[in-house]
Amino acid sequence: MKQRKIAVIAGTSDATDWIRSLPETDSVTAFVATPYGKEILAGTNCTVHVGRLDAAGFAEALTGFDEVVDASHPFAVVVTETVKAVCQAKQIPYTRISRPALHYDYEKLHVVPSKEAAADWLCSCTGNLFFTVGIQTMPFYAAAVSDFSHRAFARVLDTAASRQAAAAVPATFWFAMPPYSIAETVAYLQEHQISVLISKDSGARGGVPEKIQAAKQVGIPVLLIQSPEQK
Repeated sequence: MKQRKIAVIAGTSDATDWIRSLPETDSVTAFVATPYGKEILAGTNCTVHVGRLDAAGFAEALTGFDEVVDASHPFAVVVTETVKAVCQAKQIPYTRISRPALHYDYEKLHVVPSKEAAADWLCSCTGNLFFTVGIQTMPFYAAAVSDFSHRAFARVLDTAASRQAAAAVPATFWFAMPPYSIAETVAYLQEHQISVLISKDSGARGGVPEKIQAAKQVGIPVLLIQSPEQK
């Protein structure tokens, strides 16, 4: 059997599980944006390329592969669109691994279609805000949400890159690594008198059910940003 040469757009647990399911005869190269993405792949049978790539970078890097599997984060829209376009241009078979949509049963759940809509909603409410949306969009919220510096709290990955990016954002940060327990989230919400929890709808892999359960226990609303894949 001819050895398949497969590129995986990785950096998520979805990608790690998929790579582990492949036969060892396949030659796999995983592309991740950050060192943390490489850490997630520990123990898998693959070569790892670390670093962000633009369209030209992907066009060069994906040359010669028999197949490309896109298991990037559901909110990494630019990456998915770029890789898909490169594969179409180079006629490389492309597969997108999507996370299944979940239904969340909570009467205080508010779903919005974008970070812009989320910012508008947050400007209309009062009280402390707990962001669990990752570090990349925090500068946007800092500029768009009223009284941000006085009421913004955020949980982000405890990595060098996150700490560096957080230094420019006027919020109170909780640096930690997943998984996060419901109990520790509840304790944080209570300690800081949080009024709203903000999350992307990144599904079970993103810990959304646990976030909602924590908010339920405290009795506060959850503002959920709809996944681009579910629109």
